[in-house]
Amino acid sequence: MQTDNILRGKERPVPQVTLNTEQKLYVIATGYGCSCFGFDNARDHANQMAQHLNRTDLFFSPHDYATLAGYKKYEEAVSAWSRSALTRQTYFDPGTDPKAAAVLESRRQTGGKVRLVLGDTGTGEPWLNEYDVVGKIGRSGGSLKVPLLVEEGESGGGAILTACMLNIIDWKSGRTLYRHPAYREPELSLQPSDTPERPWAVIHLNDVIARFKDMGKACAYLAFMRGETIEPRVFQ
Repeated sequence: MQTDNILRGKERPVPQVTLNTEQKLYVIATGYGCSCFGFDNARDHANQMAQHLNRTDLFFSPHDYATLAGYKKYEEAVSAWSRSALTRQTYFDPGTDPKAAAVLESRRQTGGKVRLVLGDTGTGEPWLNEYDVVGKIGRSGGSLKVPLLVEEGESGGGAILTACMLNIIDWKSGRTLYRHPAYREPELSLQPSDTPERPWAVIHLNDVIARFKDMGKACAYLAFMRGETIEPRVFQ
């Protein structure tokens, strides 16, 4: 995304964008390093902004995909968004369920702590993340103000992959605030481990996903992965 070309009195280096067609990525290099942005992301974000802005000229054509012209169109969409009143709203990833977006925005405004379950919305299979899934909902600055997961004691946090939301749980009550239609709780089991130092293993789809010294911690981990509101520090 384009920002000011002046930083502390010095000119920012102009980003150099190249194509990595094998991995379907735009590679954006500056004097400070480089980052990558997927062809699909550029198209989907540009199309979403074009739709909300009612700007047909910003929609991707078939010839824009995987081209430098396509990345330029994405930048134009971000620029147009930043000049509109929409820039004051929370911006959600393309493909985000409107019901999930509504819950996240409500929690951002009220400040309630939540437990997030992320995963594959096609299969409903969760990713079994134990980090960056418990906290309050914040929001970034900039042109696209995306929702953030802010852990207790922190002033900021990482962007939430809102299009991958399977379940949102109220931390205090354990009540489900949002559940994706495809979501299914993971089938987990506790078995003796073949590792003497960590004799308890949590099994998912016949694979060991975690081992523990203490059976209580193993049970707490299993319950957390199934959506129970247990402090991760209990088993981490």
